[in-house]
Amino acid sequence: MKLRYEFTIMDMGDEFAAVPVGEDASKFHGMLKMNAVSADILEQLKEDTDPATVHKYLKEKYPDSTDDEIGQTLVKFLNQLVREGLLID
Repeated sequence: MKLRYEFTIMDMGDEFAAVPVGEDASKFHGMLKMNAVSADILEQLKEDTDPATVHKYLKEKYPDSTDDEIGQTLVKFLNQLVREGLLID
């Protein structure tokens, strides 16, 4: 799975924003607002990957989080991206 569109992620202080770039800017209108963990997930989805690989990355980056916390956050965000049509299998 990977993102359908190319995004650039910007740190806006207390939140992050992802905006489409290049030709994708004319295909996807708007931006995504998210927290730091969601921005990390989105960054991983720029390349073709799978949920297990993203989970492992998050576990390494956030070692104080439990597997369940990471898994729930990942599933929730991925489901949101699927609902919005932003992921390619």
